[in-house]
Amino acid sequence: MNTDEKIGYIRQLMKDNHIDALIIADNDPHQSEYIADHWQARKWLTGFSGSAGTAVITLEHAVLWTDFRYYIQAAKQIKGSQFELYKMGEPDVPGFEKYLVDTLKPGSTIGVDGSLLSMDSAKKYKAKFKEKGVLLNINIDFIDPLWKDRPLLPKSKAFFFSKQYAGKSRREKLEQIRDRMEDFGASCHLMATLDDIAWTLNLRGRDIHTNPVNIAFVLILSKKVTLFLNPEKIDNGLENRLNQDGIYIAEYGDIDDALSNLEDNETILLDPENINYRLFQSINKKCRVIKKTNPAIALKAIKNKIEISHLEQTAVKDGTAVVNFLFWLENQNDNESLSEISTADKLYEFRKEQDLFIDNSFDPIMAYGDHSAMCHYSATSESDVVIGKGMFLTDSGGNYLTGTTDITRTICRDRATKQQIKDYTLVLKGHIAVAATLFPTGTRGYQIDTLARQYLWNQGMDFGHGTGHGVGFFLCVHEGPAKLSPHPIDVKLEKGMVLTNEPGIYREGEYGIRLENMILVEQSFENDFGAFMKFKNLTYCHFERDLIDRKMLSQKEIDWLNSYHAKVYEKISPNLGHDAALWLRDKTETFE
Repeated sequence: MNTDEKIGYIRQLMKDNHIDALIIADNDPHQSEYIADHWQARKWLTGFSGSAGTAVITLEHAVLWTDFRYYIQAAKQIKGSQFELYKMGEPDVPGFEKYLVDTLKPGSTIGVDGSLLSMDSAKKYKAKFKEKGVLLNINIDFIDPLWKDRPLLPKSKAFFFSKQYAGKSRREKLEQIRDRMEDFGASCHLMATLDDIAWTLNLRGRDIHTNPVNIAFVLILSKKVTLFLNPEKIDNGLENRLNQDGIYIAEYGDIDDALSNLEDNETILLDPENINYRLFQSINKKCRVIKKTNPAIALKAIKNKIEISHLEQTAVKDGTAVVNFLFWLENQNDNESLSEISTADKLYEFRKEQDLFIDNSFDPIMAYGDHSAMCHYSATSESDVVIGKGMFLTDSGGNYLTGTTDITRTICRDRATKQQIKDYTLVLKGHIAVAATLFPTGTRGYQIDTLARQYLWNQGMDFGHGTGHGVGFFLCVHEGPAKLSPHPIDVKLEKGMVLTNEPGIYREGEYGIRLENMILVEQSFENDFGAFMKFKNLTYCHFERDLIDRKMLSQKEIDWLNSYHAKVYEKISPNLGHDAALWLRDKTETFE
């Protein structure tokens, strides 16, 4: 079936079931950012493959919402179908909730699959729709009966993640979580977020592409932990080790029965942002529910000394791979075999040479020319192009047993224009402003975010994504709770947090520039005004001298750049071949 045929069948099911609009949630039962193919319903329906988007079908219209990162990609992928693109964040563009309220008549019913909807979202939708006399049916799934070749749930083997790398045992982590449960007065705790489960139990897997997690639920009680997943994922040796720590295996689908069979006097702690509505409905109604953020989210965000030590070593390994790749790329002649996909494969080869490398931490963004203006472009066999002269953006990362990396560099394979040099330098100035700043204890990420944008703002420009996100440790490349973002997220930056610093500029139809390093929050000093923090770089790779306008940089910015480049050469050059080391010496030459 093509997209319009799917829409036709869905509309018939809607009519048969008295549903006036259907929300196709871009989600899984675990509220994951990256989801297994089994739950890629929005992609299956619309053809849009970006990681963020919501589709709505009414009896007359079909609309897709996505954000700045995917405007261009989404427009191309839904072209020729009934779907109309609504650009989230643009002036006068309603969100899908307002669109539905404005479009539907009182008494209409909206359908959505409650297993893919968080408790918070369900509550918000119910309240908003009720105001306009519109009902919400949270037990609707019209996709499954139509998706005949739907992929099965993945069955990758779970594997033990050693304390040698994690820094803490699962017993220690469970003790920390139970302490938080006691603080909240909870006798049990339901966890659904896959990275929280992986971190807590020191388990990893391959259920989600490039995310080393297992599809599972966890129920933590005072003396026992039940891990709900496909038992085929756990071999006997691993199960015995888990049992020794009071962790027992149950079938993935048994979670609903386990929740309904909880004792009447249980007090269950759960995170309403991360528990789906169907699970919430399954809980014994005589239990008391405490709605708080998962304790694991804050605990895993603060990297321990062993993790930080490994990350510092990983920065050198990953920097070596990326520098080798950029050296290789600069020495390639123009030819038809040099494409976005082939360069991604080549960078993967360089990372595979590094000790304890496991996989990419996300699908690399190799974006040539106008593709680089699509913030989160991902090359496919249909979109792949030969890399010729001009701007090229490479955003990639690796998952090692010793940590997760994320780095972006932009180069020009030709003589850059004045505009390109100016744009690159403005982005670099924003990057340096974040990297070099001191900030008082208690500072939030949105306060730092402004530093990255100031030089672009002064030119009447901006970028449509956050300046930085948290990074997991051999886990998901995007991790909460802290971010460097315009959104006023009330989470202070604390010692041990690892984030990215990635300002950019995007000129639609021309090129994009983004410069990204990972940074570690450290204590700096304390004086009469209080304690101050700073960032330490966890990425070693040069910036492009030929794209920097020296006259636009202050002396402090020059000093920072020279110091950074000296460290890059010191750390990376010993791991390079002779020619690559000479090349890096030129790339990191001191600015006078």
